[in-house]
Amino acid sequence: MEGFESSNVKEAAATEAEAAPAMISVTDLTSYMYCPRLLYQQKVLGYEEKLNTAMILGAIRHNFYDLANKHEERIVVHLPAEFSTEKINAAYSETYQNLLRATVMNRSNSLEMFGLEPAGVISELRPIAIAEAAERAGNVHRFAALHNIFGEELWQQLIPKILTEMKVKSPLLRLKGVVDKVEIYNNTVLPIELKTGKMPNDGVWPQHRVQVSAYMMLLQEKFNTSVNKAIIRYLDHNISKTVALNPYMELEVKELTENVIRLLESGVIPKQCGRERCGCGR
Repeated sequence: MEGFESSNVKEAAATEAEAAPAMISVTDLTSYMYCPRLLYQQKVLGYEEKLNTAMILGAIRHNFYDLANKHEERIVVHLPAEFSTEKINAAYSETYQNLLRATVMNRSNSLEMFGLEPAGVISELRPIAIAEAAERAGNVHRFAALHNIFGEELWQQLIPKILTEMKVKSPLLRLKGVVDKVEIYNNTVLPIELKTGKMPNDGVWPQHRVQVSAYMMLLQEKFNTSVNKAIIRYLDHNISKTVALNPYMELEVKELTENVIRLLESGVIPKQCGRERCGCGR
C-alpha cells in the first residue's frame, strides 16, 4: 500500500510539472534579441560562456551593491542625533569604500587570471562606491531633517527603502529574474538596472528597454501596485535614464517570451547571426 501511495505521489508530481508553464529568465529575452542561436546553444546544448574580464568586473559591481545594501541599516542606526551632511557622507563613503575593497580582494584569484591587479580595479571602481555613498547619504539626510528623527526610528521610517538583487518571478508571465536595485515607496516601487559599457546617444539600448520593462511587469504583480517607471544607470558615464512602461512595451515582452519558449522547445538550432564577435559559430 505504501509503495502504491508513493507511486501516486510521484505520478501527481510529474503531471503537475508537465502542466506547469515553461519559465525563462528575463535575460533570456535580451540574449535572444542579440543572437537566438547563441541562446539555444547555451540553454539547450549546454555550451558554457567563457569567463572574461567584463563578467568578473560586473560580478564585483553587483556584489558591492548587495553588500552596501546589507550594511546600510548599521550606518543609519548608529548616526548621532545631530549629524551634518559632511558627517553622514563620510560615514557612508568610508564604509562603502571598505566594502568595495573587500569585494575586489575576494575576487583576486579571478582577476589574476586576466592579469588584473586588485589595487587597479579598486581605483577604477572607487568612483562608483563614492557616488553610491553620496546618493544614499543625501537621501537619509533629507529624510531625517524633514521628520526630525534619527537612529532606529529613522531606519524604520526611511523612504525609500532600497533592496538589491531582488528575485522576482511570475508563472503567469512565465518569467523570472533578479533586479539590481529596487526603491520601495509607500505606493509604488522603482526598479533600477545598473549597466556598464557604451551608452547610446539617445534613449537606451533596446535590450535594456526590454529588460526593465519585464522587471516592471514582474514587480507590478509581486507588489500588486502600479509600476510604470524604471531607471537604467549607465555607470561608466554616471548618467541615469528613465524608461516609462506602456502597453506596446508590455506586448513586446510577451511576444519575446513566446518566441524564446518556442525556440527552446523546438529542437531546431537557429542559423548563425553573422556577427564577428558572437560565439554562435560553434
